[in-house]
Amino acid sequence: MVKYSRSHIQKVNGSFVIVPFQQKGNRKSDEGFRLIDTMDLGVYFVVPLLVGLGLGIVLDMKLGTKPVCIISGLLLGVLGSFFNLIKIVQHYSKHA
Repeated sequence: MVKYSRSHIQKVNGSFVIVPFQQKGNRKSDEGFRLIDTMDLGVYFVVPLLVGLGLGIVLDMKLGTKPVCIISGLLLGVLGSFFNLIKIVQHYSKHA
């Protein structure tokens, strides 16, 4: 069951209408959302790189192939970061 706050419900022509995204003029809340979006961007770029690097180091230690798996893991991490970048751009281009 979805609950809505009073700010999302408006009365139009005698019936109630749910407005999911109501714009407010509060500038501080907009800055808070920008901060959260920026933190998400950092996570979307850093996590694939760290995971690829970590897997590369672990595989190199087990297999004994010193630079091969680290470089491959970093390349996979970069590809993952670019994939996330494409998803973010597509998301924001739909909502623009």
